[in-house]
Amino acid sequence: MINDEPDARDLVAIALSSFRDSILPLVPAEQRFTALMIANALATAERELAAGDKAEPALAAAVGGLIGEEGALSVPLAVLVPRLCAAIADGRFDAAGPQAALRRVLFDLTRARLAVSNPKLLAAGR
Repeated sequence: MINDEPDARDLVAIALSSFRDSILPLVPAEQRFTALMIANALATAERELAAGDKAEPALAAAVGGLIGEEGALSVPLAVLVPRLCAAIADGRFDAAGPQAALRRVLFDLTRARLAVSNPKLLAAGR
């Protein structure tokens, strides 16, 4: 029987907890910044694993609808975002109506990214 626990998310959480509790307090001052960067990277990886791809289908649908690719559910968000950037550069959102729709989608994309990269900022409502 295959043991699938702990999974990647659990392993990162264990590593982060161990690092913060056992290693970080022992790190000399001159290496503290590097140690904190490692802890931050592990925390970001933990949040990214926890989030999974839950938000991606909705975001892909929103971006796809915005750029006229309604069948975008099968197209990854990583492919659609550069297409959105090209549409912005081409001036497709210069008018007020399309610009308002663009702002909503960009806001949603930003919130999804902040939920992983900086949830404290998101929670602060800034």
